[in-house]
Formats: sequence, structure tokens, C-alpha cells
Amino acid sequence: MSLEDIYSEIILDYAKNTKNKRIIEDAHEKKGKNLSCGDEIKIFIKPENGIIKDVSFEGHGCIISQASAAIMCDTIKGKTVEEAEDFIEEVLKMARGEDFDKEKLGELDLFENIKDFPMRIKCFTLSWHTAKEDIEEIKEG
Repeated sequence: MSLEDIYSEIILDYAKNTKNKRIIEDAHEKKGKNLSCGDEIKIFIKPENGIIKDVSFEGHGCIISQASAAIMCDTIKGKTVEEAEDFIEEVLKMARGEDFDKEKLGELDLFENIKDFPMRIKCFTLSWHTAKEDIEEIKEG
């Protein structure tokens, strides 16, 4: 996979799509930063009866971090808190180059080669790590 492949049409579409880039009132929120490149993100998760009813983000950063955040929102919305946590862990395993459940991730496995671009892994995983921390806090009550 070349660097140009990372900037595929899918990533560009997600980066341009702003439906998930918004503030959710009365949601649990968590901030994340990528100190190596300056990407910043805030994740908003609104759980209801153990299900992620809504999720969004705001912030700024490179196209990969913004697209990844939008994808993350689309993929965990509607899942139970536990399902979202498990899903996020599979994404993080994929990004680290570890064995992961391709069936569980579905089309997201197209980002499997992100592990080959160390400078981009943090960009890709910023929203996922931040959402994971947010979910952990939600579970703690």
C-alpha cells in the first residue's frame, strides 16, 4: 500500500463528511491529543440503557485523523458499550499489526496496512484511543 492509497476516496469522503463533526449536548466527553503532530479531538458519547445512542467529535488535524474519527463514530453508534469497547480493541490491534478479527471489522480491514506507516498510526488511532478512554469512564459511572 502506498501513501497515496491511504488518501483513498473513502478517506477523502469521510474527511469531507461533517455529519459526525458536531457537539452533542449532555454527552460524556473526552479530549485527546497527538503531541507528535498537533492533532486534537474531543469525542462525545451519549449512552442510553447501555447502548451508544449517539457519538460525534470535534477538533482539528490531518485528513487521516479526521476521517478516522468520522469512521469511528459511524461504526460504534448503535452498539452496546461492551460491543463498542471490543470493536475498538480490534481496530487498535489492527493498527499495531497484531492479529485481529477481520470478520468483526468488516470493511475497516482496508486500513490494515496503516501499521506500515508509523507516523500515521497515531493519526489514525487518536479518535479510537480517545473513545476507548471515554467508554471506560462511562462504564465506571
